[in-house]
Amino acid sequence: MSEPLVIQTLTQKRAEILGRFKAYEAQIAHAKHDLAHLNATIELFAAPERQRARYMVSHGFFKKGEIADICVRHLDVDGDMTTRDLAERVMAERDLDISDAAMRNSVVFKAVQALRHAEHRKFVRMVEMYRPSGICLG
Repeated sequence: MSEPLVIQTLTQKRAEILGRFKAYEAQIAHAKHDLAHLNATIELFAAPERQRARYMVSHGFFKKGEIADICVRHLDVDGDMTTRDLAERVMAERDLDISDAAMRNSVVFKAVQALRHAEHRKFVRMVEMYRPSGICLG
């Protein structure tokens, strides 16, 4: 037996309203996306002095082999050190701001590269510890 006409009509109306809700939700999601991009653009132009680089390129700050020389010198004096400690020593010698996290991370990566090259030349040896950061031995 078929449903009464009232039930069929109400079911169709419910489906129509649900379809509109889905369309409105899609429009809202698109508008939120657009608004987020507009807010980010406004932030860039409104206060450029507050914007800081999240990643710094440090090539050009150091001469070729300078990072490795500084690291090997500090390893000879102080013994076992992590690459982060070595990078902070390199930054201190070059009078760079150690509290600048982006710069420090860039120098850490440069120090790791320099130490890997120094390891191939048998100046240092890398020892992996229980955590991902290695300790370098001079």
